Amino acid sequence: VEVVVTATPLPTEDIITLNWNFSTEPPTMDPSLAEDTTSNDCVESLFLGLTAFDSDGNVVGELAEDWTTNGAGDVYTFNLRQDAVWVKYNPGTSAVEELGPVTAHDVEYGIKRTLNPETASGYAYVLYIIKGGEALNTADTGALSAEEVQELLDGVGVRAVDDYTLEITLEHPAGYFPGIAGMWVARPMPQAAIEERGDRWIEPGFIVTNGPYMLAEWAHDDHVTLIKNPLYYAADTV
Repeated sequence: VEVVVTATPLPTEDIITLNWNFSTEPPTMDPSLAEDTTSNDCVESLFLGLTAFDSDGNVVGELAEDWTTNGAGDVYTFNLRQDAVWVKYNPGTSAVEELGPVTAHDVEYGIKRTLNPETASGYAYVLYIIKGGEALNTADTGALSAEEVQELLDGVGVRAVDDYTLEITLEHPAGYFPGIAGMWVARPMPQAAIEERGDRWIEPGFIVTNGPYMLAEWAHDDHVTLIKNPLYYAADTV
């Protein structure tokens, strides 16, 4: 009997869809403004933190490859990976636009934005451990001059030494700070998109992200669709 063997088809990437029931509308996808588990679930998928927790509860690097402290333990220096990029997804064309690298300047901006009282972040107090953080967040900026507000911003102990080196000075030594550094309120944020779109910067087509997923659709009070970011540095694991 002659047996005809059918050639094995070439493997293709199957799209795996996970239907996830939030049971509520995400209040926001803005890292500075998130205060609930639903918003944070989305933020975690869309934005990288300096650090993260592994399955055993240990703090590991995410955007930061590693970090060191000074002798006193109150200054942390984070060395950032250089293959994380900002992306913008176009829901109309399905095009993914690369907007440039994620840098230490983006983290500095994000932390200071959270601490700025004009942002009205409900979780800004988490960052009071950073030098000058509480002074800025509790200031009545409406009663201050632009120069005085800038002085408070400059007084926050977060400094981009260069594009991939971030220095954070604390109010006091804290060995647990790397865990705080990965929280949503300390994520890098896209300054240009925020300043251009204001409160609407988190909407599909406007939002600029850097995590393993991108926001493809947000039908308010109905559903959210996140899709894999092909430019994510570890896309093969997503």
